[in-house]
Amino acid sequence: MKSTKEQLLQIHEKLNDLIDSDATQEDATQEVNEILKSIGYNIQPLKDYVAENQQILDKWRNVYVRKNKADWPEYFNLHEYFAPDGIMYKGEFQGEERYFKKYEEVEYPFYRIFRWIRIPSGEENVLWANAPLRLLFLTKDQNTNGNISWDVRSESFRYISEEHKPEEMWLDTNNAFYRNLVYTLYGIMNTTTDKKTNHSEIIDKMALEYIDAKEHIFARINCKKEVGGPRCTTNVLKNAIADKDYYDLLKQQILNLDADIFVCCGLMYFMPNLLNNMGYHFKPQDNDNWIYYDSDRNKIAINSYHLSYSGFNYDNLISEYHEFLKKLYIDKHIDFTKSHRE
Repeated sequence: MKSTKEQLLQIHEKLNDLIDSDATQEDATQEVNEILKSIGYNIQPLKDYVAENQQILDKWRNVYVRKNKADWPEYFNLHEYFAPDGIMYKGEFQGEERYFKKYEEVEYPFYRIFRWIRIPSGEENVLWANAPLRLLFLTKDQNTNGNISWDVRSESFRYISEEHKPEEMWLDTNNAFYRNLVYTLYGIMNTTTDKKTNHSEIIDKMALEYIDAKEHIFARINCKKEVGGPRCTTNVLKNAIADKDYYDLLKQQILNLDADIFVCCGLMYFMPNLLNNMGYHFKPQDNDNWIYYDSDRNKIAINSYHLSYSGFNYDNLISEYHEFLKKLYIDKHIDFTKSHRE
């Protein structure tokens, strides 16, 4: 049996090798756990939120194709009209271009789409597992105007143009959805019991730099995975959620990510039942039904307008959130913004 000194020297050597390697944070964490286990520490494996989310998406995609393939010609690739989502990617920026036409048998010209995307870094799972506050945007569906989908997780919120490079911090201000999402994320995560982040304090570059930082991990889930158009009506969304196969998978996806803050965008007719039917206990906290609180799990749901809605009001949302944080601290001595992982 090796002496304690020999064990420590061996561990020291392994850690030095790890420091000099190009291992991702996730691989490094696993290696450190193995090292600790070798000297008698039993480390519980980190839950793989990313892998479980992907398994749910794969099932959902297969169900979607099975349910709809009879209504479309054989050449129509339904897989391309399913929009995957979940924890946002935190890897490098990359230019992506696509050429497509909607129907093969109709002689439309090919359309070229270019956009700046982010690719997976391999660290998303560790970042999400350790995030002090996990924020999840719950949205309706992906607006592609009937064209093929993209991976929601890859969105970088930049102009769809090669003229504007990612590092130039050109927020796509022509896209109200992106602008409001980026500002709302920044506002919520930088508002505390003592400080409210007003819209006038934020500039595009500041908000994008914040959202770009790998430690500022967040997630987005569309309740309906089939692509849509500029408007997803209440009835369309209701029918999608009413489908038991789809609903069960949506429930699995939401529960898997175990968010602390839910920003529910354009889901007013479904709140709070959508989440409470999944096992939460959200109750309204103000007369306007902006804020819902689950005291059993210490989670907040914000009942927001759709991010593309012309009447979307950032300051109202942040004011209601800030007032609730103060009330929660005064009434129950709970600082909600303190890390939920401690």
